[in-house]
Amino acid sequence: MLLARNLAILSMVVTLVFGPHNSASAAEPDSVELSNLTACYADGIDMIGNGKSEAGASRWRQCFAEDLKFTLTFGTSFTMTCPGEKCPMPSMSGVDRRVAAARNTYDRAGYTATSHHLTSIGIEQSAPDRARVNAHLQAWHVRKDGATVLGLGTWAVDARKTASGWRVVEETLESPLRVVIPKSE
Repeated sequence: MLLARNLAILSMVVTLVFGPHNSASAAEPDSVELSNLTACYADGIDMIGNGKSEAGASRWRQCFAEDLKFTLTFGTSFTMTCPGEKCPMPSMSGVDRRVAAARNTYDRAGYTATSHHLTSIGIEQSAPDRARVNAHLQAWHVRKDGATVLGLGTWAVDARKTASGWRVVEETLESPLRVVIPKSE
């Protein structure tokens, strides 16, 4: 009798833990794909930052829409919005423009290697085909002189679900804080 009662309790626990409520909801695949946009961004930007611009562009084509709009803000002295009247690459569009913006920034600053990390990822899906992804950004940039520049900020994107999956249609990167770490001996 005790064994039968314990088996019945165990059966109920198993049903509660592994039962139908654990099946994937329709929103779970979207959440995973939306979260993966952060990995795609970091992979692409680091490929570009490590001198592999074509590989970075290829990776970004997996997560950025061709009609991408972006705003990059570094400190209080630099902001670039593309497309826009102050966009320095008016003849380019979409992913090509974003790759060029990254490459030009790295070349101008003398960066030879980068490592970008996005944390505290938040996802807000406003419609079945629209969402916003927010994350905190930590970016390490190694300069030619061996010093490392640490950039801290936020990365926020609006995404649209397409036949090819979720794509970033608008990106806002704000990095108000830069810390230079001298080359260690």
